[in-house]
Amino acid sequence: MSTSCGLCTCFTSLSNITSLNYKQKKEYTTGWETFRRVELYNSNVSTLHGQGNSRPGYWQFINSTEQTDYKIGQSLFFQYLGFSNTVQKN
Repeated sequence: MSTSCGLCTCFTSLSNITSLNYKQKKEYTTGWETFRRVELYNSNVSTLHGQGNSRPGYWQFINSTEQTDYKIGQSLFFQYLGFSNTVQKN
């Protein structure tokens, strides 16, 4: 599968954010990495589906922690795009 995703190339690092303490930076980095991994995977699956391949399936979170990390990363992504207070409830 491809290793690039147009959705996820907006930024690759939180190094330019200086106002975070270590714990916040670790939480945001984990969230961003999880969001990026899931979106990349799902983008590739979507491409395969478009080519007529019905397998594999879309990402399944392994636990609630991974899902929470994804939501943190998703929030960072929307903030980067200029949306504020974006919350997605499942």
